[in-house]
Amino acid sequence: MHLLIEPLQYAFMQRALIGTIAVAVLTAVVGTFVILRRLAFIGEGLAHGSLAGLAIGYLLGWNLYIAGNIYTIGLALFIGALHEKAKVSLDTAIGILFSTSMALGVALISSLKFYSSNLTGYLFGSVLSIGSFDLMIIVGSTCVILAILAVFYKEFVYYAFDPEMAEVTGLPRARLHYAMLAMIAVTVVVASQTVGIILVTALLTIPAASAFQWTHSLKKLVLLSVFFGLISAILGLYLSYYLNVASGASIALTAAVIFLLSFLCSPKRVSLGRSFGRVKTSEKG
Repeated sequence: MHLLIEPLQYAFMQRALIGTIAVAVLTAVVGTFVILRRLAFIGEGLAHGSLAGLAIGYLLGWNLYIAGNIYTIGLALFIGALHEKAKVSLDTAIGILFSTSMALGVALISSLKFYSSNLTGYLFGSVLSIGSFDLMIIVGSTCVILAILAVFYKEFVYYAFDPEMAEVTGLPRARLHYAMLAMIAVTVVVASQTVGIILVTALLTIPAASAFQWTHSLKKLVLLSVFFGLISAILGLYLSYYLNVASGASIALTAAVIFLLSFLCSPKRVSLGRSFGRVKTSEKG
């Protein structure tokens, strides 16, 4: 018990724990839809592409969360528009825009005479440096996105499993698609402070993939994904504190271990292919 309580005597550790819990829940829930729609690559692309937004925010003296969110949402919508309007395949659109955006970010950062510790924190994760205002943005973003998903739960479920049929039945497929891209963008930026841009995809995909090893029910899938995400984030945070390693790496490696144990121990032994999104429509219950 002392090992659990001792780190919490510090205010920065209290903020880190709250922020980590919020990020774990948010990435687990959004990550479930990312896996179902096979959008893991766009999460990776937005994570790396957000570097330009963070660099622009730093140059302008803005809060990095706000600048990163505005830029990354715009990048996500641009990817969606390029795919929908220009008929460019989604993976091609992601590859073009995320590489261009990341190159812009690298160019801007390399032009700075002094590198900011805030920028490197977003690259590799620096959960212990979360400030009070950062925590407000993390918790606020989490609440807003979870509220949107709760209110439009049925619509997003239908979109996740069969977007074409959703459009046929009258649901605004394009709006749902752009809304999902925007939520992924915000989730990526919010999670960057915890695990870093380089590893943010780990929290978006691994907890949900672990949950797929145990159930095909969507409700149970979401709950298990949140459970695994929380274990990964909290245990990874404590390991980071006691072992003095980067929080992002610690959390991502913990999530990977949980996936491996789930894959080996699950009585269902769901195949790797299905764990990463190849789920039949009939399994969405």
